[in-house]
Amino acid sequence: MSITKKVLAQNISQKLGLSQKDSLFFVNSFFRALTVNNKSAININKFGTFSYKKTPKRIGRNPKTLKEFKIKSRQRFTFQPSDKIKKTIN
Repeated sequence: MSITKKVLAQNISQKLGLSQKDSLFFVNSFFRALTVNNKSAININKFGTFSYKKTPKRIGRNPKTLKEFKIKSRQRFTFQPSDKIKKTIN
């Protein structure tokens, strides 16, 4: 099951007793902070690290026609969970 921003805001609202508008603002602000800061990693203690990785340009291939084409270099958003989160999930 996927968790949307709306569901996440509802959970925060219930747990903390905030209004849904305030909790949705909090969730949107958090994701905005992650996407705006693309120069350095964001480390949240005992949760994990959000960072951008640059993928190199490479040659791709259409599997149906076997025609090759160039794939541009791009930035990829990654998350590395902390050991505590890994233990909780597993």
